Amino acid sequence: MNKQTLNYSQQMLALVRAKEWWSYKLAPVLGTAYASAAISNISLISLGSTFLFLLIALAIGASYASVINNLCDREEDRISGKANYFIGRSNLFRALVTIACIVPGSIVSGLLIQIPLALIVYIGNWLLFTIYSVPPIRLKNRSFLGVLAMAVGESLVPQIFAVFLVAHHTDKPLSIAWVTTIAIWALASGFRSILWHQIVDFENDRRAGINTFAVNTSTQTLQRLGKWVVFPAEFGSLTIILLLSNNIFTWTFLGFYLVTEWLRHYFWQLDIVIVKPTENHRLFLFEYYDVFYPLGFLCLTGWRNPANLIILGIHLLFYYQRLWFWIKDLWGLLRWEIPTKLQKHI
Repeated sequence: MNKQTLNYSQQMLALVRAKEWWSYKLAPVLGTAYASAAISNISLISLGSTFLFLLIALAIGASYASVINNLCDREEDRISGKANYFIGRSNLFRALVTIACIVPGSIVSGLLIQIPLALIVYIGNWLLFTIYSVPPIRLKNRSFLGVLAMAVGESLVPQIFAVFLVAHHTDKPLSIAWVTTIAIWALASGFRSILWHQIVDFENDRRAGINTFAVNTSTQTLQRLGKWVVFPAEFGSLTIILLLSNNIFTWTFLGFYLVTEWLRHYFWQLDIVIVKPTENHRLFLFEYYDVFYPLGFLCLTGWRNPANLIILGIHLLFYYQRLWFWIKDLWGLLRWEIPTKLQKHI
């Protein structure tokens, strides 16, 4: 890949803000797809094309959500000083970028005609992203409705879309308990994520005059809601998911994750937070969701059938970076921090 092509690719990724959703939003959805196949005892290798289609469909939708949000946020971002790739761009450029999202999205929708539930969910998500950003409805500027719309659009709907897609291609209905628990977990984790995001963006949104839930109430309200209502629902439903899946790997990885987070806090003074951001913090459980949750089910299916390890390898090609960061952190802790601490006590 020459330098010009690389620069063009980087500009396109920046345009759709891929770094904000590629790992954090899409990897957990793939995890649920793997999990739904695993609990039905379906070989992942037989669903390889389904997983690829799911990833492409969600990436197109996420790109559209980023583009339409940036297009409608130009003035607010200019006032608050936030970076926005569309500020100063021509109307033709904005139209072409929007069309470049809508055309492949329409193709995906056409391919979903034989799966009515998945089609309705997919199109509904695009409509939700549209009314979230575009005036006059613009749910983003309507306090609590904006938080709810983002939790549904960024987390709940993609997770349910994945469940419907896998259920169709395996021809095995999933239990109501499984679908319901996934829905509660997805909604709660998405809700907590947007609460955190609004607290982080509070000053920018206030300066720009955006009537977010945080600006309309207070950051303290969001913190209490996240800590005492949203997080208990999220953690409880996650526990049920792990119990229903009967997967020793997901529990083992949860243990690895919790130990690593404690070590980061103990040695590096990183605050592990539920919602309230600090100067040096990590949002609790989200690394588990986008790294270990999918890996747990990939390992389970690989244990059952070694052929499924091909899907594990492909997944790591797409999502190696976050796992590599965790490995580097753990190595640094085990190689330097813990031995140094032990030497001081000898």
